[in-house]
Amino acid sequence: MIIDTHAHISDIKFDADREAVLQRASDAGVGKIFEIACEVPVWDKALELSKRDNIYVSFGIHPHEAAKAVDGDFEKLEKLLDEKKVIAVGEIGLDYHYDFSPRHVQREIFLKQLDIAIKHKKPVIIHCRSAYEELLTIFKNCRGQLPKGVIHCFSGTPEEAKQFIEMGFLLGIDGPVTFPKSDKLRAVVAETDISKLLAETDCPYLAPQAYRGKRNEPAYVAEVIKEIAAIKKISFDEAAEITTDNAIKLFTAINN
Repeated sequence: MIIDTHAHISDIKFDADREAVLQRASDAGVGKIFEIACEVPVWDKALELSKRDNIYVSFGIHPHEAAKAVDGDFEKLEKLLDEKKVIAVGEIGLDYHYDFSPRHVQREIFLKQLDIAIKHKKPVIIHCRSAYEELLTIFKNCRGQLPKGVIHCFSGTPEEAKQFIEMGFLLGIDGPVTFPKSDKLRAVVAETDISKLLAETDCPYLAPQAYRGKRNEPAYVAEVIKEIAAIKKISFDEAAEITTDNAIKLFTAINN
């Protein structure tokens, strides 16, 4: 079984053919999809999707959306975390590349959600762009209260990867690992024990090289696993088995 550990099937880009997309995923061997609902307006839509046997869900407020957050959103988030198929809080974090929300607001909203994850004993799915140094500082200051989780769509250096792994995080590997110029990311995969890697699509974004320029979808997570297998010099089946096992161990709610 393959798991796409990071998808956005609730996105309007799938409204016209969502059923066909899910069928293609099943045909490609994708047994489970983790739906990441990181905008408050799509939370209910994602919860409805999670009623399907093979779809699990995570809720959070993306750093792009931080400036829109109100107190009631956090109250709703805490209630949603009691739902049976909720695996994590996320994606949450910092994005200093686009700065769609002021940085101090991003930090405030991120820390609130970290506290909620700790309170509810949920892993976190972390978005970080152009802010790895600050993210590491925040995590170091959390000390013993740091939850487990994944650094989604990792794009940092091998040294940063090592620091996150030492803190207990896994690294999410996405379509860019297949791009011709992604030598740094391939180096991270090469230097990181495969037991610390997850396979993601981030669909509808970041389609792998074979589908570059097209809408990404869960079936294409197989391309990410193929690249991980090639870098690690192991079979596709072995890479699929290990990355799937990594996801099951981290996101324990799928075992309930």
